[in-house]
Amino acid sequence: MTEHHYIDTHAHVQMAEFDADRSSVLARANEAGIEWLVCPGVDIGTSRAAVSLAEQQPAVRAAVGVHPEDCTSASANYLEQLAVLASPPGTPVVAIGEIGLDYKEGTPDAHMQQRFFEEQLQLASDLRLPVIVHSRDAVQACLDTIRNFPGLQGVMHCFGGTREELEQAVRLNLCVSFTGNITYRGASTVRDVLASCPPDALLLETDAPYMPPVTHRGQRNEPAFVAYTYAAAAGLLGMDVDELAVTTRRTAQRLFNILERREHGREENLQDCAQP
Repeated sequence: MTEHHYIDTHAHVQMAEFDADRSSVLARANEAGIEWLVCPGVDIGTSRAAVSLAEQQPAVRAAVGVHPEDCTSASANYLEQLAVLASPPGTPVVAIGEIGLDYKEGTPDAHMQQRFFEEQLQLASDLRLPVIVHSRDAVQACLDTIRNFPGLQGVMHCFGGTREELEQAVRLNLCVSFTGNITYRGASTVRDVLASCPPDALLLETDAPYMPPVTHRGQRNEPAFVAYTYAAAAGLLGMDVDELAVTTRRTAQRLFNILERREHGREENLQDCAQP
């Protein structure tokens, strides 16, 4: 039987929800076949924590950013702080994120969110890093904003848009990522959109500690559970799980510019997966 190998492109394992058993969570991820995961920040504190964890754990990559719900508490020099985290040679930072727009009732002023989003998109462009985009109730607004940054690459995290918006994202050279909510009974629309996604634009994630798959509803989500999302997505696409895992792995490597070490006899080759 083929051993599955997965990438979790969005897991907040640096957060307080994992303080009591983070090592065990990462060990279970490894046992489940998670090769590596991306750990995004949502503010300066969690961005620093993501970088620190990635420096200690070879299977963790970091992203740094200020989430739209956290922009009101960001300091005036937040961009400089993000740049310091993301710029040094050898940094484990592979993206700017989680950033974006959130138009759910009760979130910060839309104009403030827009300013923070554009500033961080510009930072990503300047640093030649991809972005991880949060777009709750604001998919079209996010796409319209990203369109003003030609050449910028990234992923629409926890995608909840329409088929037409997915097509727009793909035309903008963005990846689209889905979470364990594709296993929910009431998520037929999300499943329909995923089924229309080109496999080479598709990524999968847990969004841990949030959005657990249906088999773990009511529990804290964790990276090991991404296997359920892979199985569900493979079924929707009519693909073998291993085939999907290989495809998403290649896409994630390309997007996040991950160097893959391959062994051939006694030789080790480093493959640069950066996009041209």
